[in-house]
Amino acid sequence: MKGEARFVGIGADNAGMVYGLVRRVYEGFEDVTVEAVRDLVSTAMYSMAALVNDRPVAFASSIGFPGAVEVRNLAVYPGYGAVLRRLLEVMLSRLEPELGGRLVRVSALGAPSIIEAVSALGLNPVRRILKVRWILGSHATRCAGKVSGKVSVVRVSELGQPEYVARAYLEGIRTHWDWWIRSEKGGYEPALADVTRWLEENPSRWFAATIQDRIVGASGYNPHRRLAGAVWLAGVAVRPEYRLSGIGWALLCAVLDSASGEGFREAVVYTYSPMTGLAPGATLYLKSGGLIQAEYVHFEGRLDRA
Repeated sequence: MKGEARFVGIGADNAGMVYGLVRRVYEGFEDVTVEAVRDLVSTAMYSMAALVNDRPVAFASSIGFPGAVEVRNLAVYPGYGAVLRRLLEVMLSRLEPELGGRLVRVSALGAPSIIEAVSALGLNPVRRILKVRWILGSHATRCAGKVSGKVSVVRVSELGQPEYVARAYLEGIRTHWDWWIRSEKGGYEPALADVTRWLEENPSRWFAATIQDRIVGASGYNPHRRLAGAVWLAGVAVRPEYRLSGIGWALLCAVLDSASGEGFREAVVYTYSPMTGLAPGATLYLKSGGLIQAEYVHFEGRLDRA
């Protein structure tokens, strides 16, 4: 018989308590280690677990951005969806002083028990984020012959102009990622500063696409923080007026070839898609040999606690 749930804060000192739960829920979707769990609770605004008979059955953590507070890393054992819902309510009540009018977002793994618990909060599902994974080397045949001859792709270390490349990147992603620019980065200028810094730190791993000396798109990658032998892709960004002309293929093939040439074995990207269907970026990734490994749903809203 299930007992009453009690809720406890989770920090670096007791992160191991929830490791087994998080690993079980995300196995096959994300790579979970004790160090990764400890890192996420150490950097979170607040992390909390629900215990039933002193056993962790639900978990969530939160992080703050300039325009939003996001609850993420949700995990729950089967049959405890109602406990996860209550955990989220308790967490949001304790985060109330931090909200300050900021948007509330919940990033939920697309598992029925988790989606059901989040839906009960009264937030609205607004988008999906797909995790796409490539085994490097398998993309080469698909890329062959698909790069337009009018597009030049060059490393930023050779081209220079990191701020101009960063602007092209932001103009390319803001069609679907304006929410990220506004709520997580705090606006266009802070986002531009961050992307420019990414380029300056790893100019040989970022590429710009040019047509007649105009920078029309960009993409890049960094070694994955937690997955050995893998890279995280920043995604392929092409200015709207230059899309559907082979530029996305050229950039994607360049970054995958470069990562493969460095000896990396796989690549992952998190890409936007609407609630139904696929966005062009996701379609590009799948056509190049990427496979969807996980799906997350973003719920958003402003909670009235008056």
